[in-house]
Amino acid sequence: MSHTKTQPVFLLGLGGVGRALARQIVAARASHLRRHGLRLEVVGVADSRGLVHAAQGFTDQTLLELIEWKERGGRFEQAAWPAWPSNCIVVDTTAAESSVPLLLNVLQSGGGVVLANKLPLAGELSWFDAISAGRARWETTVGAAMPVIQTLNYLLDSGDEVIRIEGALSGTLGFIAAQMERGLPFGEAVRQAKQRGYTEPDPRQDLSGKDAARKALILARMLGYRLNLDDVQIESLYPPEMEPLTVGDFLREVDALNEPMRRRADELTRDGRALRYAAVIEAGVCRVGLIGAEPNSKLARVAASDSVVVFTTRHYQDNPLAISGRGAGQEVTASGVLGDIVSLAREINQPRSAFTNS
Repeated sequence: MSHTKTQPVFLLGLGGVGRALARQIVAARASHLRRHGLRLEVVGVADSRGLVHAAQGFTDQTLLELIEWKERGGRFEQAAWPAWPSNCIVVDTTAAESSVPLLLNVLQSGGGVVLANKLPLAGELSWFDAISAGRARWETTVGAAMPVIQTLNYLLDSGDEVIRIEGALSGTLGFIAAQMERGLPFGEAVRQAKQRGYTEPDPRQDLSGKDAARKALILARMLGYRLNLDDVQIESLYPPEMEPLTVGDFLREVDALNEPMRRRADELTRDGRALRYAAVIEAGVCRVGLIGAEPNSKLARVAASDSVVVFTTRHYQDNPLAISGRGAGQEVTASGVLGDIVSLAREINQPRSAFTNS
């Protein structure tokens, strides 16, 4: 490549995914230059408390030192948002809605947005409309680095009719379902999932089904369903009366659910069916909950701890199109975000075609 294109990038969120992403940007320098003549220039990083920016971009050494400092508990001072270049890509790896006004402003000014954060796309419909109409990528909001969003876009762009989407979208709930299939009591499966670091600090955030519902809602909205989260039918794996409990009390009292959950699992796994916590999107309806997957279905054949999304379309009706693999984890999610950044950077830096109207 004779000319290096420099793409400014601003990182929102320096949790596990954000830090992994910063390191991967540095590690992929030679690959990006060789493949695309591209250099990603990190011009700022921010967390919930403040930010640091460098108009000309951080050196790799400074960026890595900054990440290490954050890991040791360093805190940014509050600062005003900088005036960034109009072609800047802002990357949101937070888990907050507070970033939405900033993201919309970036898009309105001609910049780009890459999301690992589901909330802007699963919140108000107007947010989804504005983001999806702009220079935006959000592959990792549904299945980490699995190409779910990309595949759905290709299907829709090709004119294919998407009849049904089924997906096991939570590795945490997949693990719990797999343990229950093996006969482990529900409460013990929940505690094991927490001990292995598969759940949020409060496992009820996973067991509520809301995270899986947000992922399903994003896919449903891409199909054109004008739905809000309240419209999604969500099966929670614990009753409302357990909501006020502390995490410790919940983990002690969750065994009270063992018998009803065993009966539910036995009912769903009759005739060799596999227990899955899955999303089903079809005919304007979006729902998530426990299902019994038919033994020969693609949902059943994939390991319960993996993620899988199955598209039944006009062209893929007899043999639906399935994407499966590791659907969670900081490193793999960061790699998907990085892929989105490079894809968007190439679009932003694409030379104007001679056939483009001026």
